Amino acid sequence: MLKTIQNFFRQRSSADTAKQRLGVVLMHDRLDISPQLMEAIKNDIIDVLSRYMEIDRGTIKVDFEKGKDYTALISNVHIKRVYRNAAAM
Repeated sequence: MLKTIQNFFRQRSSADTAKQRLGVVLMHDRLDISPQLMEAIKNDIIDVLSRYMEIDRGTIKVDFEKGKDYTALISNVHIKRVYRNAAAM
């Protein structure tokens, strides 16, 4: 767990960043996910989250992460505030 936290906060070189981006592009190709489908997924996430909280729509990022035995959908969203009566909506 400590290694995961250290990896999260470490500074990445431009080569590391380029390698990560290439990996994401290759994963999209292997999963056969078009840019249009990625945009639809992003919009669906925005729609659902907007029911429960105010989010910064300009900052949302949706990507895939490939592990040894899994592929995960990663969504990064900046939350401005949570609606307290969201359950009643």
